[in-house]
Amino acid sequence: MTGAPASGKSTTARLLKEKLEGLKVWEYGAELTRYVQERPQVTTQEDLRRLSGNVVTPDDVAAVDQKLLGFVKANRGLFPVVIDSHPVTKEDYGYRITAFSADQVRALAPDEIWVLFTSPDMAVERINANAAGRPQIDLEQARMHTDLQASVAATYGIVTGRPVYLFDSGGDQQTLIGRLAERLKK
Repeated sequence: MTGAPASGKSTTARLLKEKLEGLKVWEYGAELTRYVQERPQVTTQEDLRRLSGNVVTPDDVAAVDQKLLGFVKANRGLFPVVIDSHPVTKEDYGYRITAFSADQVRALAPDEIWVLFTSPDMAVERINANAAGRPQIDLEQARMHTDLQASVAATYGIVTGRPVYLFDSGGDQQTLIGRLAERLKK
C-alpha cells in the first residue's frame, strides 16, 4: 500500500489491523525512524518526515528494505501482510524516489499493489491541519507527489506482473476499509 503523504495510509493500515485479526502491518516510516534513531536529530517519525533526505541515506533505506524482506518471509502464508510504504519523499529541493529494486520487489512478491490517493485540495488541507513533520505543500506539489507515487506503484506492477489498484481515500473511510479487508481475505 502506497500513496503520497496525507493520503490516509497509516490510518487505513491501523483500521484494517483493527478489522482483521492477525493482519501484520509493516509501517515503513516507523521502521526507518527506528533504524536512524541513533542520530541525534531523529527521535520521532515527525523528525524523520521533517528532515527526510537530510538525514536518511539510500544505504539506510537499503538496510530497512532487507529487514522488510525478512518480515515478509517470516509472515507470508501465515498472516495477511500489508506494507505501508511511500518511496517518494518531498525534499527541500523537490522530490526523491528511493524505490525497491526490481529484484527486491520481485522478492516481496506482492499479491496486489494498492495506491491510496486523495484530491490535492484534501491533501493540502490534511497536512495544514496536522503536519506531523510533513512539509507544507501547495496544490501542484500535492498533485505531483501523488503522480510520482502512482508511477512507482505502476512500475512495481509491471516488474512483478501483479495488478495495481488505485483507491480514492477521500470518500467514506469505512467503505474503503471494508473493500480492502475483503481483498485481504481472498
